[in-house]
Amino acid sequence: MTLRKPQRNGPKAVAPVPESIPIPTRLLQRICGSDSDPVAIALCPDFERGNWRYKRLADHVFDWLPDVALRPKERLAMLHEPHKTLAQSCRRLFDTGEPDKRGEVGEILLHAVCRQEFNTTPIVARLFYKMRTNDSVTSVDVVHILHNEHSDELELWLGEAKLYSDLNDARYKALKSIEPLWSDDFLQEMKALVGPKIEATESYAEALTWLFADETSLDRIVERLVIPICIACDYPATFRTNSRTESYISEINRELISLQSYFRSRIPINVKVVCIFVPMDDKEKVEQAVNNKVQAFL
Repeated sequence: MTLRKPQRNGPKAVAPVPESIPIPTRLLQRICGSDSDPVAIALCPDFERGNWRYKRLADHVFDWLPDVALRPKERLAMLHEPHKTLAQSCRRLFDTGEPDKRGEVGEILLHAVCRQEFNTTPIVARLFYKMRTNDSVTSVDVVHILHNEHSDELELWLGEAKLYSDLNDARYKALKSIEPLWSDDFLQEMKALVGPKIEATESYAEALTWLFADETSLDRIVERLVIPICIACDYPATFRTNSRTESYISEINRELISLQSYFRSRIPINVKVVCIFVPMDDKEKVEQAVNNKVQAFL
């Protein structure tokens, strides 16, 4: 009798095959960052003629809608039915009941940054789950995977975005939102919710199917878990300046280090986090510009 070889880490991960549908051209530029734990980056759409480019950022957010809201096969319609595809993206992603509130903008920014800065691949558009402590329903803003070339395994990226006027409020609310993500209750529920959505034809299907199987220990998920946190908020230094100067970058870098320290001291050491900071001139201008575009398709 021939014994099967033990699998300590499950099936061999296969890197996701690059999609034939290109993603939007990069707009947000990394102006500073740190590779220490947790990884942290700050991004800026730059300035133009003395103004922070909020209109261009709103355009960029809108460019990303199909990639956030639709499956690859659905996005193929962009080639011959762009208006219909954008309308479908808007209806699927945005809360039509409160058009003046566009918190989805933060989610789209997080999705775009994960895709462009870290080369992640989305597996589901958004994950809703029930908080068992108070029976309320909440969501994970991005559910992506990344093939880690060093470990040759898939990482599971579960992200949270906060689009706020105040930085302190944003980081506090982000911390509260991510705290359930490494709990046993959430991980068990995620297995049941995500597992059935895995496309059997995808290159990573075998590794993910094994990871979300009932027989697989939750420890295998935790050791692959990465939580990107996007803090997009009004920031005085962005409002005061009219160009991307060295002094502006230095001030943003100091704030990024503070943000990095905030999460490092409050998150378990075995949970990997990526801090993403987008300091804004005025978030409401971005939200309104995006809302004007969305309303035309709803």
